[in-house]
Amino acid sequence: MLKSSDPEIQCVFDFTLSLAAAIKNYTLYPQHHAIAKKHLGNISRQLRSYFSFHNCLRLDVDKLTLAYDGDVVYRGLAKESDIAYLLSRDGVQYLEFLKAIELWELQSLLKLINRNRKLDEENDGDIVTDLWEKDYPHIRYKAIDILSLDAPPINFSSFKVTPDFTSTQKMALSGSVPGEDVLHDAWDEGDFTSDIDEVDELSTVDAPPVSIAITAKGNNLWSLSSLEEYELEKMVAVEAERDDTDDIIDILLIMLVLQNNEDDFGEGLDFLLDRYIRSLKVHRFDAALKVLENLKNIRRSFVGKKDWSLPKLDDFFTTVSQPESLRDVERLLLDLSEIPDSGQIKCLWSILHRLEPEILCTIAPLTGKVQAADIRQTLADIILHHAQRDPQALAKTVHLLDAELCEKLMEVAEQMKTSDGNKILAKMSLHPLAQVRRPAFEILVYRDMIDPLDVFLLLNDSDEGVREKIFSLLQKKRDKQIETRLLTYLKEGECSINTKEHLLACYTALGHCGSVASVPLLQEVLMGGGWGSLVDRSSKIHKQGAAYALGLLGIDEANRVLQEGAGSMIPDIRRACRKVIGK
Repeated sequence: MLKSSDPEIQCVFDFTLSLAAAIKNYTLYPQHHAIAKKHLGNISRQLRSYFSFHNCLRLDVDKLTLAYDGDVVYRGLAKESDIAYLLSRDGVQYLEFLKAIELWELQSLLKLINRNRKLDEENDGDIVTDLWEKDYPHIRYKAIDILSLDAPPINFSSFKVTPDFTSTQKMALSGSVPGEDVLHDAWDEGDFTSDIDEVDELSTVDAPPVSIAITAKGNNLWSLSSLEEYELEKMVAVEAERDDTDDIIDILLIMLVLQNNEDDFGEGLDFLLDRYIRSLKVHRFDAALKVLENLKNIRRSFVGKKDWSLPKLDDFFTTVSQPESLRDVERLLLDLSEIPDSGQIKCLWSILHRLEPEILCTIAPLTGKVQAADIRQTLADIILHHAQRDPQALAKTVHLLDAELCEKLMEVAEQMKTSDGNKILAKMSLHPLAQVRRPAFEILVYRDMIDPLDVFLLLNDSDEGVREKIFSLLQKKRDKQIETRLLTYLKEGECSINTKEHLLACYTALGHCGSVASVPLLQEVLMGGGWGSLVDRSSKIHKQGAAYALGLLGIDEANRVLQEGAGSMIPDIRRACRKVIGK
């Protein structure tokens, strides 16, 4: 985009570019689409900025350019989606926008120009006619006066129509016109040209008079044979089914590479995101892969050059890696009847490899649902690939994986950096399947680098051996965090195992890791207080455990509670305390 130190000129540059972009976008999106509304908002905002300098903005139209106060502010192309081309084609000399212009006028103008893009039998109007009919209150224009143009007189002497049947006409009626084969040969050999300059040059050369003969039989001048009708129907069907996805993606990618405006760059990415999601929906994975690979290449090339674009590109990659963007892929993998050809499915695997590790939230649950062995294996490879890229992302989803894949991941986790591998193994130790939990926990214990808090929930594990190892970890040293977690475990009723051995082990662990903060709970349990959610707190087992924990704390506050309990009138309390203090 052109840049100017003059804010007034810059406003005009921005406005004309936004206006041109809005016209092009009307060929892709309806006026109520979010992106079309965004373009309309840009135009309105830039006009308001300009109107802080003047009350009227005039754009002069000259062939394929728009000019402001004598300076060209936009150069277009001879295309039906280009605003300069459309305005000059239909004879508009200038457009003026007045300060009080309203949003509906701008939206109606965009719709008007878009409606007159094509000149065909279905649309016999033009931009000037529609502008005259609309009579916008804050948009003025001037059109070329066709009647005032100096046009050279037409020399009809060069045209000759023979009134009588000549030999040529008779041959035409009989289907044998001299030179017909020569014309066909010349067309096939490429002797004709479509170059405009050459046509103009040839048109100035004097040519001999031409006789025109129109031949027809009866009223069948425009009738088609059955073969011609069949061929015409085929052509119409092919055009109707033509997929323009690749063309649109190519254009959008080129626009992004050339774009220097941050807002326009973001809008281009929005377009591409829409095309990307649509490509996944119709199983055009090759087109989606093209978008992904090219954007990654663009990001690499923009580092240090267009750093403002990097966050927008990163947001794109994050968005397409979310479950919402992968719903159609998920449906496809779960319904094997819709699997596309091998070329497209190969592109899909490439996409899943190139996305961000967040895709594990989508593909991890599929490992236990997909029936085809080859697809399960490919998904496993993709998960392993992303696990090595981002162990934390895998740790969040490992509970969704089946036992077979977890076994493979354990091998990968053991080879990772210790901190990363431990995160994955800690989550595996909480897996719903015991066959996954047990080996993961054993590896962690063997490493002797496990954080007890990461596996605290294993206190309720159905495997007694696992529970014993957890207790041994919890009572290694005095630890405020472990103490708090154990107190919550007992107080809030998180304990789901009510055997004597398990309950006494809980109190023992609390006595080894606790502090003065544990005394209030232990005193309540021992003396028969009502804490509500603790299961059978008045039972003999709980009182024995509380007394034992107080003794293990070995602090004055705990000893005073034990001394008080030793003199209690309640036998269970008195016996539990005296057993600890040795009376």
